[in-house]
Amino acid sequence: MGESMCMFNSSEFKDVQPIYLSQEESGVINIACSKKFEDVYAYFRALFNKQEISERALKLTEEAAKLNPANYTVWYYRRKILKELNKDLKKEVEFCSRMTDETPKNYQIWHHRRLLIEILNDPTGELEFTQSMLQEDYKNYHAWQHRQWLISHFKLWDNELVYSEEMIKKDARNNSAWNYRYFVINSTTGFDAQVTEREIQLTLENIKKLPHNESAWNYLNGIVEDRGPSSFENVVNFCEYLLSKKQTPPQLLAFLYTAYLDKFQKTGEENFKNNAIKMCEMLLDMDPMRRHFWQQYKSNVKA
Repeated sequence: MGESMCMFNSSEFKDVQPIYLSQEESGVINIACSKKFEDVYAYFRALFNKQEISERALKLTEEAAKLNPANYTVWYYRRKILKELNKDLKKEVEFCSRMTDETPKNYQIWHHRRLLIEILNDPTGELEFTQSMLQEDYKNYHAWQHRQWLISHFKLWDNELVYSEEMIKKDARNNSAWNYRYFVINSTTGFDAQVTEREIQLTLENIKKLPHNESAWNYLNGIVEDRGPSSFENVVNFCEYLLSKKQTPPQLLAFLYTAYLDKFQKTGEENFKNNAIKMCEMLLDMDPMRRHFWQQYKSNVKA
């Protein structure tokens, strides 16, 4: 209590009439918060309502952001003040970095950072920052999203394919790393025949090590989708080999189902239809939680 009142008892804020929430505004369930929180946001509301642009308003937004970094209005107001006062936005980026260290998965901080970098039009140090955040948590999707925006907006594609492979090696089950790799390729070379074959080999190597790795299977499905899985005989052969070795992750059976159904629809040969039905029957036994889903797949084949 003393800390907040010391701040607002100073001459700097003596002309401000704070706006505290009424009992009705607090709602049926009153959220417990500190006296400092109540004071800071009461003064914040007062200055925000006036849209005051001043050093004290800027200082107040910093206090408010530290108390609740998820408050979008605080960041919006802070950006407006920074712009009007012509503040050094690089220092604000540094402030964002300190805040992100405390709350690395806070959407509002990452969004604020992105808008700052966009205004500065200078990505210097940003790839390194996202890399440091991803070293702490390989699956921080906010960091991945920011990096994806950076390389797209500033055309920083050069080393990103290598980076994605490094991150996949560190954690092959990282959906974000696989998704990032797909984004990089799709935005640069595209999936021509040569690239597709290279990516298939990379993915199959990962599946061989971790047959139940859903991330790798999702990536494989994505890169063969346009031509259809049955068009990639080497992949079908690989899957059939795993099946012969009693390796039966649901993703494998689902892939073979799609490949056999695709082949049946193209050729009309009954053996492919029967194989597709067999995959569904195996999935019904193996994955009873989704039995209605696989039963529908089986019905689709018979139809």
